[in-house]
Amino acid sequence: PSTQVQQARQRLGWPARRSVEASASGQGPDPSQNSQPPSPQPVTSGPAPVTSSKPSGNVGIAAGAALAACVAFAATRLVAGTPSLSTLELMSLPLDVALANGRPTVVEFYADWCAVCRELVPEELEVELAYKDRVNFVMLNIENTKWAQEASDYGVKGIPHFIFIDKEGVPMGAAVGRLPRQVLEGNVQALAEGAEQLPYAAARGRTSALTPPAGTPDRQTAPRDHA
Repeated sequence: PSTQVQQARQRLGWPARRSVEASASGQGPDPSQNSQPPSPQPVTSGPAPVTSSKPSGNVGIAAGAALAACVAFAATRLVAGTPSLSTLELMSLPLDVALANGRPTVVEFYADWCAVCRELVPEELEVELAYKDRVNFVMLNIENTKWAQEASDYGVKGIPHFIFIDKEGVPMGAAVGRLPRQVLEGNVQALAEGAEQLPYAAARGRTSALTPPAGTPDRQTAPRDHA
């Protein structure tokens, strides 16, 4: 071919005629005739990878362990905490509400300085939590003169003094002093089930006196309704 044709082929990017003829005759192109490297092909990329927002396995395990530690710590604090008479006071219903809501009621006469009362708190709390949806629990502090008439009516001579009242408001029995848990729980269960009699209707144990020890502060300056 003429020089002009060769130049035109080169401008258009066509292969030399000799290479085309060689390809047609079954012979491969001469590598020496093609010193230009092949043009890079455009790379078609797929969608950009999505970065997961989930934490990696190690991070997830660490977060789970931290949460479990927090829960365990909170549970330990709850169990380790010692319940007190104040705990039972906070759970107590007012006497008039308890006697009017159609449920049986346990009334406890107590005092803050009563050692026997404090000894019974853990067992009392467990029983109250077990029956709180079926039985009312009322705390009346004998240091509050507001309850002097009730203490007289129920014959309170020592504390703690428990009165077990059916849903009609009729007293069914009493338990006085430091008694086994089965006494309190047995009577409460009988109230909850609507039994006609209590298994321990007149139980007695070690009590604290009705008068406070010497040096006990007077509570009458700020009496509480239920206390």
